[in-house]
Amino acid sequence: MRGRPGPTWKVFIKAPPEKVYAYVADVGRHGEWASEADAMTIKGEGSGTPAVGNTYQAEGTLLGKRNPSTVKITALDPPKSVEIEATDSRGISGHVFTFTPQDGGTLVTRQIYGVKQPLLGPVFFMIFKSKIDVNFNGALSNLKTKMESSST
Repeated sequence: MRGRPGPTWKVFIKAPPEKVYAYVADVGRHGEWASEADAMTIKGEGSGTPAVGNTYQAEGTLLGKRNPSTVKITALDPPKSVEIEATDSRGISGHVFTFTPQDGGTLVTRQIYGVKQPLLGPVFFMIFKSKIDVNFNGALSNLKTKMESSST
């Protein structure tokens, strides 16, 4: 992933990496496990099959305001990782999801990257990190619940 590496968030899921990877790679379904605070909606612009270059129109809540973005799959390495970039009016952020086999399940790690951000982007990130944690931890918690309680 290009850009400045940022923090990571992790969750352990009692499901095989192949299953978790397939669900996360289906970017058009990210709204199903988005955090309640984000209230994400997302719609694909092409086929439903995940592929590098696929784009999606998304909208979530960022700092209390609705924030439209274009999301693009930039790399897929089944069943190890999914990389996406989100472009909005503030810049471009990268998101890397990795899936590591662990104790009969999967350790999911999500790391963000500052690809193109305002000069003070890192400062704003530190100021609002607690709100970002609520969003990303909530999403990973929802992903865990979905994967462990259904045949998703």
